[in-house]
Amino acid sequence: MLKLIRVDERLLHGQVAIGWTSNSGANTILVANDEAQKDKVKAMALDLAKPSGVKLYIRSVAESGPIVEKFASAKKAQVLVLVRTVQDALKIIKNSNGVIKELNVGGLKFEDGKKKLNDYVAVSDQDIADLKTIQKLGVNLDFRMLPRDKKLSLADLLKE
Repeated sequence: MLKLIRVDERLLHGQVAIGWTSNSGANTILVANDEAQKDKVKAMALDLAKPSGVKLYIRSVAESGPIVEKFASAKKAQVLVLVRTVQDALKIIKNSNGVIKELNVGGLKFEDGKKKLNDYVAVSDQDIADLKTIQKLGVNLDFRMLPRDKKLSLADLLKE
């Protein structure tokens, strides 16, 4: 069963390992990231960051859509899916046969070419277009850094 799909460019770190994993009841984490799949050092760091007793899978973005679709109907696996970018989330949403109903957007740092939507989410024009596409695909967007934070929508954050 899918418990949470999250965009966070840091992937698996303290807030996710402690806050989101326990809040969602996840016993399995799927990191969908090409770089982490290819880099043994990054993979080891991710494995060290996960809570004990939680299974970790690291797969490419391309292969993750069908995996997410299978996890959606799993009985024992309570799955938290992590992706680094909005573009990766969109690819997985498009390739998982509509099983993703909500996307949590967390830490996306500010850099040149991006605008801040709030203190923890900065997006490019492409990110905004992709987020709107995700919504059109029937996926609810939830912008929060931590589970205890108030849920914000894309419309809340785009108000100027």
